[in-house]
Parts: sequence; structure tokens; C-alpha cells
Amino acid sequence: MDFASFRRFVNDHPEGVTIRMVDGTEYQVPHRDYISLGPPPEARSRSATSFLVWDGEGMRLVNALVVAEVVPMNGGANGNGAH
Repeated sequence: MDFASFRRFVNDHPEGVTIRMVDGTEYQVPHRDYISLGPPPEARSRSATSFLVWDGEGMRLVNALVVAEVVPMNGGANGNGAH
């Protein structure tokens, strides 16, 4: 998933999102405070693709290019997520 689309989807869903990776790993992001997307696009490299997620055990560095799907936490896999 491209980073810009990922950032928009997360910011558009303050109720939280579930991030599903291509290997099946899931990250629950119940609030925007559980994820760090870095500086806004105009202040960073256009090639940035990584972000940090707090998963309850610590911070995980995640690459948006291996995100399979992002859905609202209350939305489940009903097709309303970003792919």
C-alpha cells in the first residue's frame, strides 16, 4: 500500500484501525496515539514508507509496502478498508 493512502486512511478513522500485513500479522491501532507516521509529506522524503506501531509489547517498525489491508476497528473485513 502506498504511504500517502495509508496515512489518509489512518487519519480519517480516529476510532482506530486494524492493519493486516501480507504475512497475516495484524496490528490493532485503537487510537491515533498508537501509531507514528512521521512528519507530514512536505517535510520528509517522498520515498518514506515506514511507520511505528505500538503493539502492547513495544514499538514495531512497519513498512507500508507490505500492508495488505487497513480497516476501521469496528468495520472488520467488510470491504470498506484501504487495500
